[in-house]
Parts: sequence; C-alpha cells; structure tokens
Amino acid sequence: MKLSRDQITGAAVVLLGLYVFAAISGYSVPFTASYPGPRALPGLAAIGFVICGTGIFINGCRHHDGTPFLTKQGWGKLLLNVLLLALYILAMKYFGYSIATPILLFILSTWYAKGYTAKLPARIIFAIAVTIIVYLAYHIAFGYNLPVGEFFE
Repeated sequence: MKLSRDQITGAAVVLLGLYVFAAISGYSVPFTASYPGPRALPGLAAIGFVICGTGIFINGCRHHDGTPFLTKQGWGKLLLNVLLLALYILAMKYFGYSIATPILLFILSTWYAKGYTAKLPARIIFAIAVTIIVYLAYHIAFGYNLPVGEFFE
C-alpha cells in the first residue's frame, strides 16, 4: 500500500508537534495566568500541529488517490528549501534578523513567483513589510528582542 501525500504530510505534522512538546518539556518556568512563560506559544502551536496533522492524516486515509508524495523534481525543490532555511539560520546567527529575514523572504518570493507576474518592487516591499510586521509583533506585543547577529553585537 502506498501512502498518500496527505498521510505523509499529516504524520510529519503530528511528529513535529510531538517534537515541540518534547523540546519544551525541559523548560522549568511555571505556567501562570499573569505570565504564561516560554512554553505557552510553542505549546499552543504543538497542540495545533497534532490536531491538524491528525485531521490531515485521517483525510488522506479516506480519500487516497494513489498519487506519489513527491516527484524527483519535487524532492529536489524540498531539499533546496531545507538548505535555504539552514543557510538562513546560519545567516541569522551572524547578521541578525533584520538583515537575514528580508533577504530570505526576497529569495523565496522570487523563487515561488516563477511563472507569475510578481514585479521586483512588489517582492522587495513584501520582504521588508513582513520583516517589519514580525519584528513589531515580537518586540511590542511579546517584548522579545530578535537576534542582532554576532557581527553587530
């Protein structure tokens, strides 16, 4: 029996949720009403991953059409995405969030815009706007500082 895309995706999302649960289980900060601590947001995301992944998996079991999960070209694109994200993590360490994130978003939006009419200024504005919105959400709403990079410390 071949697994469907939804079955593999659902199982991967559930495993990701379980991994997040395992990763945050070592945090010793108590969860209180006044300060939920560093476990709250990842814990909620993990619950969402497990619930949604289970739903995707069950849906894949009910509607299996026999198509393969990824073609050879699809596996290449997936590998390129993983390598790009690994490079982003490395760039974030040395150059910080404010430089690495808009560059990554521009590269991804350019790559995923193949065949569409996404103009260069629109991709630049998108990359900068998303970077600013995420920065403000973390800095103002959560009070967290994002990495500035070792070259700028």
